[in-house]
Amino acid sequence: MSPLLSNNLSDCARCPFQTPEFHKVRENHTTLASTGCTKEFCQAGRAIHTDEPRIGENRSIHVVEQEAEGFLQELYNENFFKNRDEYEVRLKHVQADIRNNAVEGLIRQDKTHGLIGGNWTQTPRELEFGLRRAWRNARKCIMRSHCEELELCDLRSVTSSAGMARDLIRGISKAYNSGIIKPTAFVFPPRMPMKRGPMIWNSQVLAFAGYESEDGSIIGDPMSVQLTKEIIDLGWEPPEQRGRWDLLPLVTMADGDLPVIAELPSNLRKLVEIRHPQYNAEFEGLDLKWVPFPALTRLGFDIGGVQYTAAPFIGWFMDAEIGVRDLADSFRYNVLPDIIDALDLTRGRFVQGVDSFEDLPEYERLAMLSRAQSELNYAVHWSYLQAKVNMTDTLTASMKWCHYDDEFEKRNGYRLPADPYWLAPPQGSIVPLWHRGGAPNYQPKPMICKHVEDPTKAWAREKQDWSFPSKPLRSVALLAEHKHTKVKVSSDDWRLSMLRKAVSQKPRKQIPSRAPLIAQPQQYGAIVYTREPIETAPTNTSIAILYCSAGTIAKKLANKLYERVATLIKGSSAVALCPSVETLDTLEVSDLTGDKILLVVVSSTGQGDIPANGSEFSDMCSKLSSSPEARGFRYAIFGNGDSRYVTTYNGAATKVDEHLRQVGGIRLAGEVFTADTAVQTFPLTAFSSWWDKLQIIISDLATNRLEKQIVCSVEECGSDSDTLSESSMNGCMGDTERYRNHGQQLRWDFQEATLIATRPEVDEDHQGSLLVTLDVGNTSYEDLSCIQVLPVNSPSKVLRALDALCVDGCTKVDVIPSSSGENPTYETFLSEYVDLELPFREFRWLRAIKHTSATSLAEEIRSKSSMLDVLEFLHGKSTLAYVRDASLRHEMCMDMPLLQTRNFSVASSLSYLKACDPSWRPHQDGDGNKVDIMVKVHPVGRFSNAFLRDCSMPASLKVHFMDSISSDQLRDHRLSPLIIVATGAGFGPVRCLLQHRIYIAQNELTAGSSVTAQRTYGISLFLGFKCSDIALTKEILDEAAKWKLVHSLCIVPSNAEKVRVYDKLKAEDAKKELRAKLLEQNGVVFVCTNPSGAKATKAAFADVLGGSVVRLLGGRYVEEVF
Repeated sequence: MSPLLSNNLSDCARCPFQTPEFHKVRENHTTLASTGCTKEFCQAGRAIHTDEPRIGENRSIHVVEQEAEGFLQELYNENFFKNRDEYEVRLKHVQADIRNNAVEGLIRQDKTHGLIGGNWTQTPRELEFGLRRAWRNARKCIMRSHCEELELCDLRSVTSSAGMARDLIRGISKAYNSGIIKPTAFVFPPRMPMKRGPMIWNSQVLAFAGYESEDGSIIGDPMSVQLTKEIIDLGWEPPEQRGRWDLLPLVTMADGDLPVIAELPSNLRKLVEIRHPQYNAEFEGLDLKWVPFPALTRLGFDIGGVQYTAAPFIGWFMDAEIGVRDLADSFRYNVLPDIIDALDLTRGRFVQGVDSFEDLPEYERLAMLSRAQSELNYAVHWSYLQAKVNMTDTLTASMKWCHYDDEFEKRNGYRLPADPYWLAPPQGSIVPLWHRGGAPNYQPKPMICKHVEDPTKAWAREKQDWSFPSKPLRSVALLAEHKHTKVKVSSDDWRLSMLRKAVSQKPRKQIPSRAPLIAQPQQYGAIVYTREPIETAPTNTSIAILYCSAGTIAKKLANKLYERVATLIKGSSAVALCPSVETLDTLEVSDLTGDKILLVVVSSTGQGDIPANGSEFSDMCSKLSSSPEARGFRYAIFGNGDSRYVTTYNGAATKVDEHLRQVGGIRLAGEVFTADTAVQTFPLTAFSSWWDKLQIIISDLATNRLEKQIVCSVEECGSDSDTLSESSMNGCMGDTERYRNHGQQLRWDFQEATLIATRPEVDEDHQGSLLVTLDVGNTSYEDLSCIQVLPVNSPSKVLRALDALCVDGCTKVDVIPSSSGENPTYETFLSEYVDLELPFREFRWLRAIKHTSATSLAEEIRSKSSMLDVLEFLHGKSTLAYVRDASLRHEMCMDMPLLQTRNFSVASSLSYLKACDPSWRPHQDGDGNKVDIMVKVHPVGRFSNAFLRDCSMPASLKVHFMDSISSDQLRDHRLSPLIIVATGAGFGPVRCLLQHRIYIAQNELTAGSSVTAQRTYGISLFLGFKCSDIALTKEILDEAAKWKLVHSLCIVPSNAEKVRVYDKLKAEDAKKELRAKLLEQNGVVFVCTNPSGAKATKAAFADVLGGSVVRLLGGRYVEEVF
C-alpha cells in the first residue's frame, strides 16, 4: 500500500461504520489511491477532489516497486501467468529494471530528495490488461461495461512530435471505422523519471475553437478560448471567416521535442449535422453540429508504477453528453434559449406585461427549458443514427452499468468504485440509476488520471531553452487525403452475388472451375457452365470464427472474416454462423463434430509459441490426442507471423494445425495460409488471398451445393474455355486489393529518401557487404530500429516501359475500380508499384495478342527474364503499337508482380551522428538526417544488385522505419553487460549499438561524470566477416576501444579451415568470461547472423552454460536472423 495513503487508510481502519465490503476491497486491491476523503471531511460532492492522484510526478523507488508488484499480483490472480514460478521470474526482472533505471531527484510526495523509481517495460499483453483494468476502475465513467473491448494501439516507439501526430491521426481514423467505432487507446512512451513525458495540448482530438471578441462575446466553444489563444500564439492561422464550428488542429509535444501543429484530414473533419425528424426546418435554421466521437487526450494511465502521460483513447458518445451538456450548458454553447425560440415554445405565455423569456416565472422557464432539452437530446441521438455513427442513450448506458456492477458484486463480494457526482445521469430521477443509492467511492490502480502540469504551461517554461530566429513551429501535412469508397457489390460478397444472377442476365466472363466444367448450350447465344456435383455437404453446417493472439491483429482479422462470412451466407438455410468471434480457448470438445467448420486466425508469440488465449485449447487437444476419434470437423487456419523470426516463423499457427489434425480435424482449404507482418504490418493482402480461397468453399455450402450457373458469351470465351481457372474469377478481385493496399502503404507509411553514398563503391567484382547511406530528410528514427526499403524502378527503365506500352505516363491506370482518386498514373505505377525486373505472373493476356505465329511468339515471350524485356520485345515486333487496346494494357498491368520491400537493420545512431560525427550538418542546403544500413551483396539481389548497380547517385527511393524484433529488448538493457555474436551484414545493428553507447559516454564526460563506469558494462564482441568486410568495421571498433567500451574482441575472417566465429565461444578463456557476464552480472546476448549461424551459436552457448540458453536467459537472449 502506498505511504501516500497511510493517513487516509488509518482513518478508515478506525471508522466504526466500515463494512465487510470494504474489507473485500482492501483484500483484492493492494494499491489504492487517495479519494481525498477523511472521517471529518467527505469530497463526494466535488467534481474534482483536492488531492486526486496525477501522473507526471517523481515517485520514490519504494512506491514504484510496490505498485509494480501489486499490478503483477493482479495479473497473477487473473491467471495471466502459467504458474507461481513464472510470476516470480517476471517480478524479479521488473524489480531489476526499476532499480537499474532509478535516478536521484526530488520526490513530489514529500518534497525531499531521494531515489526515484525507474520505468519498466510492460509487454503489449500486460499493457492492454492494464488499460482495460484502468477503465474498469474509472469511478467517473458510466461506460465501463465495455472495458474488455478496449484495444491497444502500441505507439511506445514514437518519440518525435511529428510522429505522434501522424500515428495518432492514422490510428484514430482506423478506430473511427466510418462510424462503427472500435474503443482504442493509443499509448505513447511513458514518462521517464525527472521528465515531463510526451503530452498533447488538446483536451480532445476533435474540439472546436473558441474566439473571444473585443466586446467579450465568444464565437465557438467557450471552453476552448484559452487553448485557442495558445495555439494561435504557437503559429496556427485560423480561417479568415471564423465560425463556431472551426475544428482546432492537433498539437502534439514529444518529450524533448518542439510541439507540432497538425491539421486534421478531411475524413476526421466531417461533423454530424443535428436535425429533428419532426422539426427539420427549425433545427436546420439553428445550424447545430457536433463531432462524431470523443477522443480524450489530456488524461493518462497509471499502470504498475509506469506513467503514460500521452495515451488518448477513442469511444462513442452517450447522447446526453451532447444534448444535455455540451450544446445545452449555459457556460458552453447555451442553445436551449435558441431552441425555445425556434420551436415557439413561448407562444401564449407572454401575458400581463411579460414580453421576454427571462421575465417568465421560474416554473414556466423550467418547463420550457426541459422541453427544449428533451427535444435537443432526441435530435442528437436521431442525427447520429442517421449518420450511422455509434452512440448510446442514457437509459441503455445506465442499465448496462447497473447490470455490470451487479454481476461484478455477485462474483467478487463487493461493488466497483463509483463517484456519484459523475455517474448520476443529467436527466435526474427519470433514469433508474439515479435511485441506485450510494456506491463505494474508492480508487484502485491501474487508473486513469490527469497530468500534474498543463502542456501549454510546460511549453511556456521549456521554450526558453530553445533558440529559433522566428516562429519555431511548423504545421505539417501528415496524411494524404484518403477516401474509403463503398461499392454496392464488394469483393467480400462478389462471388455469391454473381452465382445468384439469373441466366438471362448480361453475360459474365468470370468462371470458377474447381470442378470440371460442362458446356450446356442455352438461348441468347450463350453457354451456361455448370459444375459436376462434388460430395454432398451436411446440412445445418455451423461455422465458428476463432482467434489466438497476444496482440490485436488476429482479433481484427477475425472480426473482418466474420463480417465477410456473414455477408456471404446471408439468407442461406444450409449454413449457420456462430453469434460472435471468440478466442481459441473457448473451443470445447463438444464443438469438434462433423457438422462444424472452424476458421482460425493465429498470431505467433515469443519463440513461435501459442499465445496465452490458446493455452487451454492446447491442453485440451493434448489430452484428446491420447485417445483420438474420427471426429470429422473441418478447419482452415490463417497464420500471422514475422519472417524476421526465421526459425519460429508462424510457429503458433503450425502448432494449432498439428493439434487440430491430431484430434480428427480435416483441412478445409489446404495447409496453413501464412502472412508476413515484416512485409505488411496489417496483412490485408495475404488475408484477401486466403479469403479468395475460402469464399468459393463457403458459398458452395451456403447454396447447399446446388448446381450453380455462370453465364459467359461464346465470343468472350473463344476456344480457350477449357483453360479457364479459379484465378480467372477471383484473380481480378485479389489484384484490386493488392494494388489498393500497396497504394495505401505508399501514401501513409513510406516517405521519400535519397541514396547518397555506398562504401565501397558498387562494382561487378565486389562480393562482400556494403555500407549504404541514405538521406531521409526531416524523418527521425530510433536507434536499433529497422528500415524497409522500396527499391523503385529507375527513371530510365520506367521511360523504356512507357515507350514499349505506347502510353502517356500521366494517364491513370484503372487498377482499383470505382476509385479513380486512388489510381496511380502509369509513370507512378511502373516506378513504385510493380517490379520491372521480374517476369509476368500468368501471361493470361497472351491470347489477345494477334500474331501470325502465335505459338512461337508465346514461347519467345515466356523465355524472357523480365517484364521490361517482354514489353520491349513486343514493341520491337510492333505488336503493342498496332493493338492500341486499353483493355489489353490494363490486363497486362494486372499481371505484373508487385514491387516488394527489403528489410534492413539500421546501422547508425541518429543521436550519435548529431552529437559526435563532425561530418553531420543540421538541415540546411537540402541536407537531412542520415541513416546507414549494411547490405549483403547478392548476385541477383533486387536492391543490392539491380538497384544499386543501375542507379546514379543521388537516387530516389522510398523508406519506412519500424521497430526491429530486438529493439525493445536491447533498449531495456542498454547499459547491461553485452555479448555480441554477429556475422557479415549482421554487424549493422552492432554498429548502431556501439555508436549509441559512444554517445552516452560522451554525454557523461561532458556532464563531468566519469566514463570509467562504462567499463563495468563492457562489450564482448565475436565477429565473423569476409576479409573485404573488415574495413567497414575498423573505424567504429577503434572509436569504441578509445572510449573503453569493448572488453574483448574476437574477429574471425573467412578461412580455408572453416573455423567459424561461434567456435570461439567454446574456448576455455572465453567460457569463463561468458559465464561471469551471463550468470553473475545478468548480461545480455545479442546474436545477429544467418539461420545456420544462429542455430550453431545457440548450441555453443548451451555448451558454455550447461543448458538451453533460451531457458536460462529468457529475455536476455536476443536474436536477429537474416
